[in-house]
Amino acid sequence: MANLTETIWIKVAIGSQLAMLIYFTVDNHVDLYPWNNLRSPVAELRSTLAGWIPFLLIMLAFAFRVRWGMVAGTIYAYVWLLLQIRQWWIPYLFGPTPLHRDFSWYYEHGYSETLKILPPIGDHPIPDLQHMSLQALSLIVAVTATVGCYEALESK
Repeated sequence: MANLTETIWIKVAIGSQLAMLIYFTVDNHVDLYPWNNLRSPVAELRSTLAGWIPFLLIMLAFAFRVRWGMVAGTIYAYVWLLLQIRQWWIPYLFGPTPLHRDFSWYYEHGYSETLKILPPIGDHPIPDLQHMSLQALSLIVAVTATVGCYEALESK
């Protein structure tokens, strides 16, 4: 039987995942220029599904208290966050690295035209607000999944 703290954190974890996915979907499919700079909402369908499919499975694991799925989902939430850091923060802070030798993706996807609050560092790509918001939501997802997973494992 789940205790009240576990139940609350499971709901918070699922809610944060759902909020992140809703934001991700709107950002990928609704033209909110200069927040985002959509080439084509259809072109973003694969990206959206790449977010929804694993997190939908993770939400189900949390909802049904499938502990191995919760642990795997929590790990995936950190991988998701780390991939965003790899894509945005490493190029911003360090410029070209073995991971990022070419920044053409930044211009080809129109990110040079979106809203930013960070100062430029040379010719490095600058994380924009749309991605910083996704990263903040992703961090919340990882933290709430960790706590929810911990509470579920502790109540076993």
